[in-house]
Amino acid sequence: MSEISVGLHQEDPHTAAPEERSTAYYMFVLVAVLLLSETMTFTAILFWNALPSMSALFTPAQLPWIVSVSLLVAAALQPLMGKLADIFGFRRLVLAVALTYVVGSLIGALTSSFPLIMVARVLQAPAIAIPGVIYSFFRGFFPKRMVPIAIGMSSTGIGVAGIAAPLISGALLAAFGYHAIFWFCLIYMGVFAPIVFFVVPGGPRNRHRVDVLGSVLLTAGAGLLLFGVSEGPELGWTSPTTLVLLVAAVLLLVAFAVVEYRVREPMMDMRLLSGPALRATLGVSLLVGATSGGWGYVIPQLLEAERTAGIDYGFGLSATQVGLVTLSSGIVGMLFGPLGGYLARRFSPRLVMLWCGSLAVMATVAMAFWHSRLWEYVVFGVLYGAFNGFYFAAGPNLVIEAVPARLTGVSTGMQAFTSAFAGSAMPIVATVILSANVLHTDSATHQVVYASRGYTYVFLTLAVAGMVGFVLTAFMRHGRRPATGGAAAH
Repeated sequence: MSEISVGLHQEDPHTAAPEERSTAYYMFVLVAVLLLSETMTFTAILFWNALPSMSALFTPAQLPWIVSVSLLVAAALQPLMGKLADIFGFRRLVLAVALTYVVGSLIGALTSSFPLIMVARVLQAPAIAIPGVIYSFFRGFFPKRMVPIAIGMSSTGIGVAGIAAPLISGALLAAFGYHAIFWFCLIYMGVFAPIVFFVVPGGPRNRHRVDVLGSVLLTAGAGLLLFGVSEGPELGWTSPTTLVLLVAAVLLLVAFAVVEYRVREPMMDMRLLSGPALRATLGVSLLVGATSGGWGYVIPQLLEAERTAGIDYGFGLSATQVGLVTLSSGIVGMLFGPLGGYLARRFSPRLVMLWCGSLAVMATVAMAFWHSRLWEYVVFGVLYGAFNGFYFAAGPNLVIEAVPARLTGVSTGMQAFTSAFAGSAMPIVATVILSANVLHTDSATHQVVYASRGYTYVFLTLAVAGMVGFVLTAFMRHGRRPATGGAAAH
């Protein structure tokens, strides 16, 4: 059976108009939920910054998977998480996600085995998928006037992760090594998940069907695709192993699309996906999400590398110093997330996405040609922070304005899926580009030194993705009116 029927039929919580309460109460719940959602940003930044210090323990082919595996699994889980939230409610889902995250963090903290670290990162993945569910919760819980700005705030949190994570990762890595990152993740989730569980009201269960077969096909297909891409440079693109991986991935993804058209309640509604409004939004999310994921992967490498003959990058910074250099992007992103939500409500989410695309192109083109001085990372990091804040504010607002309330969970899950998938794929694509531009291997540390042109090619690839996203947004007919928090989509 490809579907499992769960629960009893009750009123859809998304369609029931909640009784409005005081603004102070809504703000308290918002802050509590945002502190939990910071887990996603913490997890990404902490492990991105930890990769250089882990390079002596793991191979270059293994390193990107330490980041990508959790992002990939989270991407595949996004639509399914939306369904589970509809079935069990946001509050119950938070409890289940917190338990898996704590178990995964504990495993990672106690092992140095690469396979077990992969298990730990997979168990952490559901927490990374929480933001897609949060957007649906916001639409059903908050007054419509608060939804666009709440979404903008959720995109960058309240600054705890964006500002503090680089500094925390630096201090922990310098003092205790990468195992301390897992311990920190465990403690953070252990503190804030119970707070959310007790302050967020419970919702009714509803009768929905979980598309098990679709979930398996999508996860397996996407995983084999990324694995094939990562192994291609080492095994050869025409090697039997690489070809089998890529062909199997394509077949599984095609089978997934066929299944989704046939089941009564698909994990990803292909008919909804084919609609012009959602299709355009997801296309932009895929392209701009790749730009965001690639930036976060390569910037720590450029800053922590030792400058040697033949390259124009590298400062030998510690992880703490990297955090200080990139602090500007975290602060700006924290400010531009709520600003993007306000501008979406005041003007339109499409306009915010256009600004986002232009900022992405400016930041990546600048970094492609100017990355030899520290001040360049600070200044261009400001552009990246503004782009990131606008991106995560505009995308969910575009989705919410495009679909009825009953489809919010799966639709925001689709948007989060495409963004997370692009973010998980881009580190592997960047590794492929860099592996084709190796300058030499350091005889003392055995670390690979990449030619400067390799990073230039990576940033230009990110710029192309941002430019195509900008063009798609310019032709988008959807999202040209002020955001209403979903009221116009009923």
